[in-house]
Amino acid sequence: MNNNEKYFVTLISSHLNNIPPAPPADIDWEEIFNLSNIHNVCAITANQILLLDKEFQPEAQILSKFRQQLGYTLIDSDGKEKALSYLKSLLSENEIEFILVKGAILKELYPIKELRTSSDIDVIVKNNDLERLRSVLNENADCIITNDTEKEVSFSYIEQNIEVHSTLDTDNTYFEKIFDMCEKRGYEYKISNEDHLLYVLCHIIKHFSAFGAGIKMFMDIDVIIRNTDDIDYNKFIEKCRQINIETFAKASLALCHSWFDTPVATEIDLSSDFKLKELFENEIISSGNFGYSKRNTGDYYINKEMNKNGKNNLSTKLKALITLFFPSMDYLKNHYRYSAKCPLLLPIAWLSRLLSAVFKRNKQSKNTIRTILNSGAESEQYKQLLNELNV
Repeated sequence: MNNNEKYFVTLISSHLNNIPPAPPADIDWEEIFNLSNIHNVCAITANQILLLDKEFQPEAQILSKFRQQLGYTLIDSDGKEKALSYLKSLLSENEIEFILVKGAILKELYPIKELRTSSDIDVIVKNNDLERLRSVLNENADCIITNDTEKEVSFSYIEQNIEVHSTLDTDNTYFEKIFDMCEKRGYEYKISNEDHLLYVLCHIIKHFSAFGAGIKMFMDIDVIIRNTDDIDYNKFIEKCRQINIETFAKASLALCHSWFDTPVATEIDLSSDFKLKELFENEIISSGNFGYSKRNTGDYYINKEMNKNGKNNLSTKLKALITLFFPSMDYLKNHYRYSAKCPLLLPIAWLSRLLSAVFKRNKQSKNTIRTILNSGAESEQYKQLLNELNV
């Protein structure tokens, strides 16, 4: 990492440790703002910058940009609180049991909860309740369904996006029985910090193995650990081993310890493996919030088709194009629900997807194909890191 990236991490770390940041030396505040922006943590870095003595703060124009993002975040936080309250009432009144995960509840663990941003509110319901929820939403004028697949329904309320996942739409099959792991409190179930840590790690892997994962996801690891006194790490790592995420889990805990001084004893000292640490750090910092600052859908298809040897050759590109044009039946059934109910309609689903790619997402489709054809050494390096982390 360069000096700007290191100081960006320093600002985040000082927030998580609830202390003023160290004064900067020889940094570019514009670059700090850009990093904060692509990782969606401007409010947090702004808050820490305002704790610096004025002589160390950025010039007025850049400081104003930080303040503006801080204001936007506080307004959005208020909107999310209202949407969350509405969601809880909506589900409870319709006797739908649910579990809140990720940002909706993790923000409560942050030093200043209003500064923890999120793109949506995530909630899990039992698979057999998803269809009933669809009916409730369709009859509710305050809710607008924005995405509807076999395993997930997204809707907006007061311009806040809410994602409702079924128990078949978790990031690891381990969580298909997630309701059995949680404490029931009325219609709401509460997940323990330890199981939530495991859930967050699985979610990071989902993003990391597809496009990338930003610093905020690793901040979530930190706040869970800081607010949990009774994690048995031997048992926790054994659980990670059972679901095949042990290497990634250990590396993530070690990285959090290195970056944020997260209070965890780690079995992996990333500083002793400079190449892995450098690859891991650079990937997170450069990828942005969900990896979209660095990659697009074409990179996803290339990565998906590369073998364990990580070679991005002509054969890999052809396989990626074939997968792009001819998606799996599971993909079609999930995104075009009518084909799940009647498999004879699968060709119609494929044609609908093709027409959407040509006419609705023409520019995005061209970029995807261009990326596949022009991809090279960077994709191989990314695959090397995924292999090292066993994801």
